[in-house]
Amino acid sequence: MKNNKINIFLLVTSILSILILLIGATFSYFNISTMSRMNALVVESGQVKIGLGVSPIYSGHALIPLKDEYISKAYNQKCLDDLNRGSCLAFGLEVFNFSKAQEVEGTIDFYINGIENLSYMVLDENGETYLDTTHIDSSASSNLSLGQPFILDDATNVSKTSKKFILLIWLTDNNKIQDETDAEGSFNATVTFSSTYGGRLTGNVNGIKSGVQEVSQIN
Repeated sequence: MKNNKINIFLLVTSILSILILLIGATFSYFNISTMSRMNALVVESGQVKIGLGVSPIYSGHALIPLKDEYISKAYNQKCLDDLNRGSCLAFGLEVFNFSKAQEVEGTIDFYINGIENLSYMVLDENGETYLDTTHIDSSASSNLSLGQPFILDDATNVSKTSKKFILLIWLTDNNKIQDETDAEGSFNATVTFSSTYGGRLTGNVNGIKSGVQEVSQIN
């Protein structure tokens, strides 16, 4: 009888141990999945929980001016012109929802130093235009739109709880010598996505110095 009790105790203990291991494995997988979402950040406000990820796609090179009409082609060439010089910067943005359905809107603040002809646009995850070419006025470079507000479904609807965008930034070629207006300039930007329920997240986009001795060659 005593042996039976010991066996039952060991069996229960083994089952509990396995459950604990499984729970730990699931939790670890969730952490890894969350962290893999482009260094995602998460904010919680009451019952609302949203996340934001910002990651470089094509970056790390100086910019030379590009005609606006060639921005799509430049992006398709990995933000390089025909001579392999930097013609744009591209960043991936992802907003995701961990709670109830909510409306979310994106804005961007640019901090510009020595650049007069910086421009940006936003593509959706299919590469279609979500926000068309926007020329930045350095005197009014805050709280600029990233496009129309959008709905993130309830977290139980896995297929529609996140939305991805591509942010493109470049120097617009104004058909003039731009060394005095843009050469050696730099910028940084802060991307913000806000929920109608009060959640708010920001991520940083880092620009580098421009080089304006030549213009982008794209045919």
